[in-house]
Amino acid sequence: MSTTLELRFKTGEGKSKTLGISQPVMGLDSEVVEAAMQKVVDQNMFEKEGVNLFESIKGARYVTRTVDELFETE
Repeated sequence: MSTTLELRFKTGEGKSKTLGISQPVMGLDSEVVEAAMQKVVDQNMFEKEGVNLFESIKGARYVTRTVDELFETE
């Protein structure tokens, strides 16, 4: 089982953009995460083809993934 912290933003075009953090600290306070995300937005340093990739905050969530392997050939 693996967990990722997904930081979800909106781009300057209104599209969704997700920044995933592998092996995050669990149980982070929502205010702490939101403040960190706001710093990313305020820096305005991530751009692609003239579009700000992290224009505004959309949300954050922990995503846990479980893999049940059926078989492997090697």
